[in-house]
Formats: sequence, structure tokens, C-alpha cells
Amino acid sequence: MGDSIQRTPSRPRHKPRVEVLYELFLAEVRDRLGSLGLQGDDLEELVQIVFTVANRRTAVIPRNDEAARRWLMEVCRKQVSNFRKLYRHAYEVLDPEAVADAVAQPEDPEQYHATIALVQAAARLMPEDEREILLRHDVEGESLHEIAKWLGLKKSGAHVRVKQARARFVEKLALIEAQRRGRRRKRGFALAWFMGLFVELWRWILEKRAQWKRLP
Repeated sequence: MGDSIQRTPSRPRHKPRVEVLYELFLAEVRDRLGSLGLQGDDLEELVQIVFTVANRRTAVIPRNDEAARRWLMEVCRKQVSNFRKLYRHAYEVLDPEAVADAVAQPEDPEQYHATIALVQAAARLMPEDEREILLRHDVEGESLHEIAKWLGLKKSGAHVRVKQARARFVEKLALIEAQRRGRRRKRGFALAWFMGLFVELWRWILEKRAQWKRLP
């Protein structure tokens, strides 16, 4: 009698959508992440993150396989971008001797403060509006669009004003340097060189911004 009990016919098991995508596009996801500069453990970590995102957002993944592939490639791009912004990937090191081997900054404090004084002096010789442009754009990081809105210009006009302000700063920097006592040789102030120095050092003198504005 027990043998006559009817059983519900088994239904074919459908794989979850993310499992299908994993089988179809795992190699492409790995290749895409590799092409964006990841390797080793970082690459494998991001592979898992990409498919974890896909699992959480299954409802919005296109049903068409090709469209789903493009969706995964975009997730790869965004995850790599986020990965690179993480503080630990930018600053953590695995070298236990890193602290002991680190070089004190600046290596030459006297020269460092002399350069700060040079930058301050050059900035004081600039027109207030040009000094403000450099402060906003190159130190505080405002975009050209924001600079243009502040100046009441188009973006192209703001770009011209930034270039003019940078050129003025280079001119004043060279002038101050030429007036230094005991100067034995000329130093070229290429634009590419001064920008990195300018951004680093002018952060230190932001507190003097109010004083500069009172200059004639």
C-alpha cells in the first residue's frame, strides 16, 4: 500500500540568475579587472565583489545576456574606481620596516621654510583677483565651472584667467628669486615644476589669506 503513494513529480531546478552570469562571464570579468590594473589577491577580491553586487541587484540586471554583460563591465569599472579611493589601498603598506626606514619630511627644513617664504613673497606681488583664482582652483580644488560662475564668465574664459594667474605667479616667483642675496645661479621656473610646489606650500599659508586681501 505504501508503494502506491503518489509523489509530486520533481520540477527541473532553475539556476539563479547570478549563477548563470557567473558561468557565462567570469572570465570576462576577471580580464576586465586585470585590464584596469588589478592583479593577485586584489583582483580575486574584486571578482567576488562584482558578483556580490550582481546578486544583490538581480532585479535590475537586464535579461538579455549581452546587455547583462555590459552591465557587469560597468560594475567592474565602478568597483575598481571605489577600490582605488580606499584609504587603506593608498596608504597601507605591508613592510614592517616602513616606519623605521621612512625619511623625515622635509629632509632640509631650512630650505623648506625658505621656499615657503619665497612663495609667500611672490603671492603678495600678485593682483588680489589673480591670487584668489589660484587659491580657489589650484589649492582648494574648485573646478573651472565653479571659477567661471564666480567670475561671471564662460568656462573658456575662466580657463584663460587661470593660465594668466599661473603665468603671473611664475613671473613674480622668478623676480623674487632673482633678488635673493648671494644667488649664484639662475633657476628655471617651469610651469610643471611650480604647480606641485605651489599646491603643497600654499596650503600651509592659507591662514594668511585674510592678510593678503588687505594688500594694495
